[in-house]
Amino acid sequence: MLFDPILPANNSPISSEELRNQFNGLQAEIEDRPNFANLYTTIQDQTANNIGELDTLPLVISDPPTQAQVQEIVYKLNELTAALKRV
Repeated sequence: MLFDPILPANNSPISSEELRNQFNGLQAEIEDRPNFANLYTTIQDQTANNIGELDTLPLVISDPPTQAQVQEIVYKLNELTAALKRV
C-alpha cells in the first residue's frame, strides 16, 4: 500500500492494520530512494570525465600542414575522446 499522508484521520480510533500499511508505505519509499553508491555509479556511467589535466597541444602548424603535424592533432583528439569516454 502507498503511504497516504492524510491517514490516520484526526481523532480516529487507532487501527493496527492502517498504521502497519502506513509504515510499510513509508519503508517502501525509503528503500526506493537512491543511495550514494548508486548515485556515484550513475554519474560515472553517464557523464564525461574531467579533462582539466589534459595538456594543450603546443603546436604551430605550417601552411600547408605536414603529415606529422596532422598526426599530432589526431593523437590529441584520440586522447581527448578517450578521456571524455572515461576509458
